[in-house]
Amino acid sequence: MTPVELLGDARALIVDWDGTVADNTAARHAALQAALAPYDVAVPADRYRTLAGLPVREVITALAADAALPVPPVEEVVARSRAALLAGPAPDPIPCTLALLHAAHRLGLPLAVASSAVAVLVRHGIHQLGLQALLPVTVTLDDVPRGKPAPDAYLEAARRLGADPIRCLAVDDAADGIAAAVAAGMRTLTILDGRLVPARTPSTPGVLRAAQS
Repeated sequence: MTPVELLGDARALIVDWDGTVADNTAARHAALQAALAPYDVAVPADRYRTLAGLPVREVITALAADAALPVPPVEEVVARSRAALLAGPAPDPIPCTLALLHAAHRLGLPLAVASSAVAVLVRHGIHQLGLQALLPVTVTLDDVPRGKPAPDAYLEAARRLGADPIRCLAVDDAADGIAAAVAAGMRTLTILDGRLVPARTPSTPGVLRAAQS
């Protein structure tokens, strides 16, 4: 389907950031792996993919539990990981999502980001990719009481756009993000083999997990 066909009758487009607009999954994995190395907490790639979309503090806690180790000093780990990401190169944009954003922009639809990452990382990435004009509205973990899979970020993004959530199209690459968008009442797409496809709800067998570019 073309981007315009995927948009359908949507009145606003709300996208996740990490792994949805920005192809930064490998960079985030490497940064967290390095930050956790002093505490002997491993970050297996397969396990990291299953945790995609969760706030990083929850990811750290889950990885420590997997290893039956004490939770390391979370704020220190977060700071080390964040510093590595801020110092790193710009991520590549994910072509299918970028094409959808440009199509929505040409049609005059309002656009927003709804992310479980913190504002400093999301806004830094938007600036690196030169997408400030395309994505003027960003809702991050700093703006809502609960991260994904709670619907808070998507609902807040819709509120800021002045859009009815039911008329919004969401795009998210991770199961928890899909759950958040569906809970917000939004038609939801995800990424599969470099294409945007309708997302299955997390309660349905075969839910689409985070796509790796």
